[in-house]
Amino acid sequence: MLYSVRTIHLKCIQHVIFRTIMCNTRKLSSGCIVHHHDVLFFQSKESKKRWQHAKLQRANFHNTQTLHLPALGLITVCNVLKFGAVFSGLYARRWWLNLTPEKQEQYRSWFWERSNIFFGSLGVFSLSLLTFYLTHLEEDPIEKRRRFIIFDKAERTALGQTIFKALLEFYKNNFIPSSDPMYSRLRKIITNIGRSNKEIFEHTEWTINIVNDPEPNAMVFSGGNVLVFSGIFDIIQNDDQLTFILAHEMSHVFLLHVPELYSYNVLDKIIYTIPTFLICATLSKWLALIVYMGTRLFHNILFTLPRKRRSETEADKVGYRLSARSCIDVREVLLFWELMDKYQDLTEANKYIIPALRTHPSHSSRQRVLARQTPEALKLRNQAECPELPPQDPREKLPRYLKNLEERYRDNPGISLYF
Repeated sequence: MLYSVRTIHLKCIQHVIFRTIMCNTRKLSSGCIVHHHDVLFFQSKESKKRWQHAKLQRANFHNTQTLHLPALGLITVCNVLKFGAVFSGLYARRWWLNLTPEKQEQYRSWFWERSNIFFGSLGVFSLSLLTFYLTHLEEDPIEKRRRFIIFDKAERTALGQTIFKALLEFYKNNFIPSSDPMYSRLRKIITNIGRSNKEIFEHTEWTINIVNDPEPNAMVFSGGNVLVFSGIFDIIQNDDQLTFILAHEMSHVFLLHVPELYSYNVLDKIIYTIPTFLICATLSKWLALIVYMGTRLFHNILFTLPRKRRSETEADKVGYRLSARSCIDVREVLLFWELMDKYQDLTEANKYIIPALRTHPSHSSRQRVLARQTPEALKLRNQAECPELPPQDPREKLPRYLKNLEERYRDNPGISLYF
């Protein structure tokens, strides 16, 4: 008897589950309700037979789309949130100090009576942030590494265009005319990189702008904008080295480094809102400033700066592969970083910066990393059916390269390098 009772209940449960699934697959307009009397469905043998031969329909379940937010608006809101936490914390401290000891004790009792609500809300807030983080991981098209990105493609392009236009406005009186031979040189190199890496550069068009500035720098923005400073032509010794620099900057775009950086910046500001409020509300102004600055410095040393250095190393590796497929002499890339070491000695650039506070790895470490990548670069070069490497070792040119650099930068200390 016990067995038959269990069997009846099992069949009832099966019927309710199947009925619910089939109801969910129908149109919402038709409606569907599972009634309590349905548990007697299997009591009819004829109904049982018809139900066993019923075909289950497939339900098209899908996830809601990832929530992407306007880049500039979100960054502005987070900055306002940060300053709001500071001023509200200072106001809360002043309000608290103006209370009588009796009132303060009353508020303390009120808080601890409801502490489970406050700590529970903090737990829900933390869980929400974790969920937000996990649901905004996106693979880049090259390394296939999952990155935290809160901006969609259109917002990423808009972010890059905003930065690019701001730089155009800043250097509007310093641009070199498009008739200069440097433009055709850059255009040729970019075309060669794109032709050699078609699977990555599909539907990508590039615009080139050159700023007349002694600072040796280059930038590439999402949307296809290249900004080069004329000082870079005083550093590089040939087109092979220039190809690597441009490929490195393009790699930042393809690897989503800029939107990733801004996404983490937004997340950091949200996470630090509550600690910032508590620091300003519980400590005196100067002590709160010291604790806040120390906390931010600690966070930068442990998280932000290492993340930037990893991005530079990653862009070096990918740029090395992109330029190798473009049939450059990969040995010139290793030579380039030796030139950078000499350049740093001559200009005293970043001379007094502690290594832990650098946004970029040292030139020697970047050279060592790429030296380990050279066998793979040579293999990619062979797969691209490039001509054989010149028999002359580029290192034989190093004394001449170093002499050229010394002549250019002996009397120009303090110029910095960012790529």
